[in-house]
Amino acid sequence: MVGPPRDIESPKATNREPLLLLSNREAKWLLVGALVFAAITIYPLFCDDRVIGPVFAGWLNKWPHFRFIDPVPADGDRDVFMELRWVPYYTMVHFHQLPFWNPYKCGGMSLIANPESSVVTPFLLFYVLFGLSSGVVFEIYFHLAIAFAGGYVLGRELGLRTIACVVLAGMFPSSSWLSLHIGAGHLNFLSAGFTAWILALFLASVRMRLWYPALLGGLVCGLTLAEGNYGFVFSVMLVGILAAFLSTTRLSVRPLLAAGILVASALAFAALKLIPTAELLRIYPRDWGLSYHEWIRGIVPSLFSRNQDLTREPVASFFFSEYGGYISAPFVLLALIGAFCGRLRSVPWILGAWLFLLMYRGDTSTYAPTMLLRLLPLGGNIGLCGRWVIPLVFCVGMLAALGAHHLAALFGSWGPRLAFLLVGIGLIDAWIVCAPNYRYLFHSWYISPPAASEFTQSWGDGVGGMTAVNQANYGALRCTCCAYYIPRGSVRALNQASYRGEYYLLGEGTLKQIEWTPNQLRYTVDTPAATSLIVNQNNYPGWRLIAGTGQLYGYDGLIAVRIPPGRQEIEIKYMPRGFALALTVTLLAFVVLCAVWMFETGRLLLFRNNYLS
Repeated sequence: MVGPPRDIESPKATNREPLLLLSNREAKWLLVGALVFAAITIYPLFCDDRVIGPVFAGWLNKWPHFRFIDPVPADGDRDVFMELRWVPYYTMVHFHQLPFWNPYKCGGMSLIANPESSVVTPFLLFYVLFGLSSGVVFEIYFHLAIAFAGGYVLGRELGLRTIACVVLAGMFPSSSWLSLHIGAGHLNFLSAGFTAWILALFLASVRMRLWYPALLGGLVCGLTLAEGNYGFVFSVMLVGILAAFLSTTRLSVRPLLAAGILVASALAFAALKLIPTAELLRIYPRDWGLSYHEWIRGIVPSLFSRNQDLTREPVASFFFSEYGGYISAPFVLLALIGAFCGRLRSVPWILGAWLFLLMYRGDTSTYAPTMLLRLLPLGGNIGLCGRWVIPLVFCVGMLAALGAHHLAALFGSWGPRLAFLLVGIGLIDAWIVCAPNYRYLFHSWYISPPAASEFTQSWGDGVGGMTAVNQANYGALRCTCCAYYIPRGSVRALNQASYRGEYYLLGEGTLKQIEWTPNQLRYTVDTPAATSLIVNQNNYPGWRLIAGTGQLYGYDGLIAVRIPPGRQEIEIKYMPRGFALALTVTLLAFVVLCAVWMFETGRLLLFRNNYLS
């Protein structure tokens, strides 16, 4: 039996209810269904990536291959986000260090602080176990499975029928917003797949009248921030919309408190990433430089055209990959049914869809939502408006699920059949239209140059190839093409004028490097007079002298150490500033989560009784 949607119409609940409203049998089927969905969705990644354009038979009628074991992509954002995964993988596997510093990009920059890096995440384990390219495949695959399962769980939390839960599970991750971004190399958008889980845990907290589900939702929400993109912003805004609506309709402050606990715990869990990132963005704020907007005439093809191919000409102020978010015709019909027949429960999703549509249109006026958002702390770093298509599609998916739920209750046995037919056609259509973009991920190769015996900065002859060059033990100074970067300052490359080496003395003496790692450098120096040791990398807060006599400072933007005369060993190390505080905050958040869970479920009393006995 399916009860009323619990987020709106059932304010009374008991703390004896389960966290997830799934039977054991249903949970097992959901696990299988999520894995199968992810496998079918990602299948085009293994097909012919040499076929350009939306020609369906051009790539599907051939046997799949495994090109992802070949050299890494070389162009644009594919190269950028591959590099952001290779560096932490290589740092951990080869140097046995935590991935704090990235010497391979822009003359050296903080890796953990890069807002687009993904280092504080369990998915890094896939790279350690399977290597770079295979790790990427596993990361995409399991994010798709997680997104599908989360949508289904959210549907159950709303009290929806099974067919409506399938809409929530399948429509959002099968839309072109994800396949376009992955095809273009934007792996940091995978974190948006946690959105449904965050909302489900928030609603579970309200339903159960317990706080630990909100804390658990904060843990998942913190992971979206740690994985480095807008998933955190999208999820927090959706939770806020739903919490405000529930508090208003129920005349209860509990939803707002649960939302506040979720967001606060998310920030605490993500402190390891958030604190270094906030410092980096204060020092090097992202300057988008241009105004981005979506023309009215571009909204229709972005959302409803069946040509969602990555190579399509732009229909707005930037590449099509930033604006596409395909909504299949059956899902449009279901969303309209949900909007008109869903009654009160459809209101937050209609409001959310309208808000995100306005943000999707971008900088249309001085008081546009995107312009107002930039007035918030760090809000100026939010750029391309097309990315708001992601929560827009999510809200439409919620309405479509309500439509399927309502339709399945009509016309006797024909209602469920019609709903099943519409959902099936919608998912198949989405796969045909959107999934082929995955095959573009491993597109455009770059063969690595001969490996250098010592790490050396280099200046490429064109944009791209950064990861391949890094794999040959070169730093890539020409990194200003895409994604987040910082000025390279005075760092010079081997093939540039005024290059003096990767380390040198300003005065007389001898200098030898005895250890090079991303986070730690060691030298022996012998100088007749006081001088300075210069390292050909950007000086940044967090570098400090840990062995030897001297003083670390910045020399024309480079790492430098003032040293007295004589022979000694100099060792410098990078540790993000505030790391101890961030680690303490994150660990404290875990302690609070465990303590609240044990207290609210009675396990704390059981533990105490067993301990005393």
